[in-house]
Amino acid sequence: MSALELGHISSGIVVLVMCVLGIMLTAHYIRKRHTHTLWWAVAFWLAFLAAVTDFISYQIGGWTLWQYRIYLFAAASLVAYMGAGTIYLFSSRMGKIYVLVMSAVAAVLLATLASTAYPDVTKFSAGEQAAGFIPVGVAAYFGILSGVGALALFGGAIYSWIKSRESYNLWIALGALIFSVGGTVGNAVGIYQLFYVFQAVGSLVLYYGIVQTFPRKVRADNGAASKLQAAASGSAQNKE
Repeated sequence: MSALELGHISSGIVVLVMCVLGIMLTAHYIRKRHTHTLWWAVAFWLAFLAAVTDFISYQIGGWTLWQYRIYLFAAASLVAYMGAGTIYLFSSRMGKIYVLVMSAVAAVLLATLASTAYPDVTKFSAGEQAAGFIPVGVAAYFGILSGVGALALFGGAIYSWIKSRESYNLWIALGALIFSVGGTVGNAVGIYQLFYVFQAVGSLVLYYGIVQTFPRKVRADNGAASKLQAAASGSAQNKE
């Protein structure tokens, strides 16, 4: 099997993984309305969008300008919104501020992508060259979204673990680490397709960590409801 065929298959697997995880997280948010799940769902749909554009590059043997713009926007923004999902686990107030700031940066990135001068991206080959090139005009915004997002994702999970000692934070941190080092490892050993393997595995580990937060959130909600009911009963008895 050639490197191109291997990249085609592995990128297709990533598309499938991101789609399934996006659907499952969206369904959970619709049922339970946990805010952290909403931002994780947004992140995985952005990951799905980035994966689709990359997969298309293998289908058509290269890149188009709009396809590449979509890829850059999705690839940077998905990390930022993964960070939002983590921050919301320990602070809704910080999460709201973070989402507001990152969304503003994402909007600026989107506007800049539409007006930035590009080299001839049609000369890029599928996968490897395009993924490693970021135009100077968008590099700062790309760096803020991906860099701050990675810090919020990994650092937020570690901070949350220190505060709560909940094991799901360590799974999220591990998944974030696996997800982020794929390109570096692939380039280091000369097998770029490892990027897709690390993305798929990292995403599944992240999802496992996220799933571990669901029953705890439900129990916390139920506990709060029980306290309210007890307080209401006590108030009624006092009145009698």
